[in-house]
Parts: sequence; C-alpha cells; structure tokens
Amino acid sequence: MRDYNFTFLVLVLASIISACNTNSQKAENNSLRTSEVLEPMAYEMPRTQVIQISNSETDTLNTLYIKLPEGYEENTDLKYPVIYFTHPVQHIEILSAAAEYQIQDVILVGISWQKGMTFWKTDSYLNFIRNDVFEMIENNYRADAGRRTYFGYSAGALVGAYILSKHPNTFENFILGSPALGVNLDFTWEIYELESTPANERRKLNANVFVSYGTLEGDDIPHFEKYITMLKNLNDESLMLHHVVG
Repeated sequence: MRDYNFTFLVLVLASIISACNTNSQKAENNSLRTSEVLEPMAYEMPRTQVIQISNSETDTLNTLYIKLPEGYEENTDLKYPVIYFTHPVQHIEILSAAAEYQIQDVILVGISWQKGMTFWKTDSYLNFIRNDVFEMIENNYRADAGRRTYFGYSAGALVGAYILSKHPNTFENFILGSPALGVNLDFTWEIYELESTPANERRKLNANVFVSYGTLEGDDIPHFEKYITMLKNLNDESLMLHHVVG
C-alpha cells in the first residue's frame, strides 16, 4: 500500500522545486564492498557527507552526497524514506532547504555521473543505482527500501522518465522537472513504448509521478504535453499522476 502522507509531502517539495526551476534552461548535455567506499569527505552543510563508491559493473568511482535528517542519530528506531537525485552539486542546496522545512524526516542522496559517463548511457547508470547505491544506502543507513523517490531535472528528469517506463517498481515516487524529452537519443523513443504495448502485456507502473514545466519553455512544451498525455492514456490504476505548469 502506498504511503499517501509521504506522497503529499513529496508533492509539496516538488511544488517548491517547480517554482524555483520554472522557465529554466534546456537539457544538460553485503556485498556492498565496503572496502571500496572511501571515508566521508568534509562538506560544510550540516549532517551532510560526501563519499565515493565503486561501480561493481565498471570499477569506476562515483560520488554520493548524503544529507541525513535532523534527529537521525537520536531516533534510532526510525527508518526514513529516501529521495535520490541527479546533479547533486546543482540541486543539493535547494532540496536540502525544502526538506529541512517541508519534509523533515527524509534522507537525501545525490548521485553524480561517473567520470567519463554521459547521461545517455542510461542502463549503466541505472544498474549502478540498483546494484550499488541502493545496497550501500540501505545497508549503512536506516533507509526504508519501500519508500524511494527519484528527483531529476531536465536531463535527470529524462532519465527518470526512462526508468519509469522501462524499469517500473525501482522507485515509488518520481519528481520530473522539465524532462528533456525533445533530445533525440537512442533511448528516448523507448519511453513511449508503453503506449504501443497491449494493456494485458503492460507492466503496472505502481508509482506516484509529478511532472512540472514552465510556460516559457517554447518548443519543449509539446514534448512535455505528449508525455503527460501518454501517461494519462495508459489508464493504469496503479499510477497517480500530477502535473503543474508554472
């Protein structure tokens, strides 16, 4: 059963982010192997640490920015929902501020792109999240595996749309800001395979999805509307869809 209270709080957070990002730029082009996770680096934001973790598929290092909620050390009996997000350097401050006052009991995990990796290598990035990041976070922090949220903006939101279409049940909630659906990449068309799949063969999405974009985003607007219309036309009772135009 979905946690509707947490879903409401996610929508509050998403609305704040949407207002800040409105009319913004176009797309930016046990076996955790603990020995391969380096000591946290200093980070000036309270209750925040930066660590590096090895990708078990490529043996490259990736950086995670982890922000723990206030009271985490004291409330040892609590498990916390987690918001995973891309482009952490650009987003950690606004997400942290919003979480501090709107969704206080949540862990934030920012996932950088691996050195030399471009965002269109989506399956490799997703495998890293599913096989390494989830395991690392859920084995080392009191993270609730049943309450995972994905946040992405522009290129990050495009990746989120792909995850929702091709790998449902990876996250319970998706917050997608101005997804870069107009970018012609090999995997972009796969996002729309859902609408051509017969209903009796289509996997249930089982997700709460929030999509936002700005009124001045010009040629990108038809792409946003096409995507939202597709999701609506699925008539998937397991999908809760919200969208805001700012």
